Amino acid sequence: MSIIALFNAAKEYFEARRTNQVFRHLDDHYLKDIGFYRDNGHIRPLAGNKSLDSNLEDKTQIPPGEQPSDG
Repeated sequence: MSIIALFNAAKEYFEARRTNQVFRHLDDHYLKDIGFYRDNGHIRPLAGNKSLDSNLEDKTQIPPGEQPSDG
């Protein structure tokens, strides 16, 4: 790992940590207004869950013209 990549990883970590600290002070109503919710002490976005998106990308998609018909 290069030194630049290490600095970038540290920067992302500290930015995420600071963001979570700021969001923890907000009321649930304010979090919902800006597109987040509180889940077991973690702040999560209302839409765009990365773990769900990655699971969908792993599955093979069948093109519309090749899907089996019901009839």
